Amino acid sequence: MESGHIVLLVEDHETTRLTLADVMAREGCKVKGAATASEAMKALREEEFDLVVPDLKLPDGDGLTVLDECRRLSPHTPVVLITGHGSEEVAVQAMKRGAQDYLPKPLDLNRLRAVMEAAFRVRALHLENLSLQQELSRRKAETDLIGSSPAIEKVRQVIRQVAPTNATVLLTGETGVGKEVAAGSIVAQSERSMKPFRKINIAAMPRELVEAELFGYERGAFTGAFKMKKGHFEVADGGTLFLDEIGEMPLEIQVKLLRVLQEQAFERVGGTQTIRTDVRLICSTNRDLEKACKEGLFREDLYYRINVIHIHMPPLRERKEDIPALARHFLLQFRGPGGQVKELTPRAMSALTAYDWPGNIRQLRNVIERACLLCPGPEIDVAYIDEKVVRAAGQALARSVMEDGAPGGPVIPVGRTLEEVEREYILATLRELGGNKTRAAKQLGIGLKTLYRKLEKYGEIPGAV
Repeated sequence: MESGHIVLLVEDHETTRLTLADVMAREGCKVKGAATASEAMKALREEEFDLVVPDLKLPDGDGLTVLDECRRLSPHTPVVLITGHGSEEVAVQAMKRGAQDYLPKPLDLNRLRAVMEAAFRVRALHLENLSLQQELSRRKAETDLIGSSPAIEKVRQVIRQVAPTNATVLLTGETGVGKEVAAGSIVAQSERSMKPFRKINIAAMPRELVEAELFGYERGAFTGAFKMKKGHFEVADGGTLFLDEIGEMPLEIQVKLLRVLQEQAFERVGGTQTIRTDVRLICSTNRDLEKACKEGLFREDLYYRINVIHIHMPPLRERKEDIPALARHFLLQFRGPGGQVKELTPRAMSALTAYDWPGNIRQLRNVIERACLLCPGPEIDVAYIDEKVVRAAGQALARSVMEDGAPGGPVIPVGRTLEEVEREYILATLRELGGNKTRAAKQLGIGLKTLYRKLEKYGEIPGAV
């Protein structure tokens, strides 16, 4: 029988309770005793147990009440009822209400051990199945690197090589380039693909909680620690842990992380028991860790431990040929009512491919989502693309107007200022629409008053149309 299981033993007879607790402790279990149903239900609300063993008869109720409360609060925790002589009918009723088994008095200690071992196996299977279902749900559509550019193909090739190994991987790149998707791709192609995959963003949590989240804590370890909690390293045992924004990790926690990487062991906060773990680590950062090491903000020894395999994710501006495929991927995600998938007009696609995307793929996703929400029809034109994207891509958009057949339109040479490009594009759009300023403002994605103000600035006299 594996050690470390936590058992709630509910028995009002003190001698019997102490004897059973001693037997369970010798089997490696941590036992919490309760003498009444109310004590047991209070314990169930405060802590999670691997097994609950209540006596049928209690001073303030019965074991069936404890069973029902346990099923409500923790349906995957097995309950084994202790019954007295002549209580076989009640035991059968308890089994129908969800009890794992029952133990008649006087207790046979050998049967107690066998029943406990069977109950722990059932709980482990429940937890493993639940974890697998959650992981499969989370990983769906999160492991594909979209695009066929040489830059992303190079990333794919490295991932194919390192995924089957247990090597620690460091993913670097700007914010929004898809580091988390790359981590998911590594896990999906690894031998740990069906094991737990935990993700934690170091920058998104308060500094003082990082250690507790990573390594867990014992009850009473700090204010608010009302019950023991397993950390990500313990929960991810056998699987993979993804530490996003590891460059933000406090120095004092870096020491403990280094020990886990070296020894595969740690202690919970407030605990003394050494817990061994088998976890593959994937880290990511948008910081220059070598520079952080020189500035004393990141431990050099830890940097070398996590930088076994280095994968740099290219920014979107260096793989613009992937923008159409990414845009279509997001259009499929943001389907309209009835599953309608909207399309981008050539003009809108030109705007997207001309923009440099400082926020990378995440920014592109947000722009597509906004356009899908605002555009009532099946085709998304530039009027529904974020104005700053359209403005920054003004030169390409002006050229697309010319390609669509606007006669006598301007040819905009390289080297013009953004203001000049904007002016030429606005005037070209007006010409294409026969001078209709209301339609032009809508297509440009700006207000009519804004259009009039710009025309006055350009020295054009606004007409009444």
